Amino acid sequence: MLFGPAEEYVDDDSLRDALRELSSRIAILPISLLRPHENVDPDLVKELAEDIKRCGLLRKPIVVDSKTLIIIDGHHRVEALKRLGCRRIPCLLVNYRSPKIAVLSWSRGEPLSKDLVLNAGLRGELLPPKTTRHIIILHGRTCHISEIQFNVNIPYKELMHEDSHESYPNFRPARE
Repeated sequence: MLFGPAEEYVDDDSLRDALRELSSRIAILPISLLRPHENVDPDLVKELAEDIKRCGLLRKPIVVDSKTLIIIDGHHRVEALKRLGCRRIPCLLVNYRSPKIAVLSWSRGEPLSKDLVLNAGLRGELLPPKTTRHIIILHGRTCHISEIQFNVNIPYKELMHEDSHESYPNFRPARE
């Protein structure tokens, strides 16, 4: 099911280093295996589903903790794909326990505990939409975790199948 180390799919040296430090891998996983930690805004899901359908592609993978399969970033993409009938999604699997990843409150920017996220995901007691904002520390600067989500540009219709990744012969994460 794994396509391999994520750093193999990017050309940027600093991004490659960050992906390596986070022990990241790219994979297409069944959506049913993933665990959300936040609820979603239905209006954003609808808008995103329309955008994905219009362009025909899912541009970026979601970020998922490799140990628990808790969604770190990408809840709205998951729900949009579900709405479109998809059963699988490209995931960037990371070591969430890495000190390079931190979590802040969206509203106030205050630090939050990773345990809050993990407990919400493991117990199914979801936080309100956009409660958490995950950041990474790259070369002494902080940025949103979306900066490590490289383009995969996979046709969303290919994600409707239940099959293993061998059913996606055309899937190759796009190089930045």
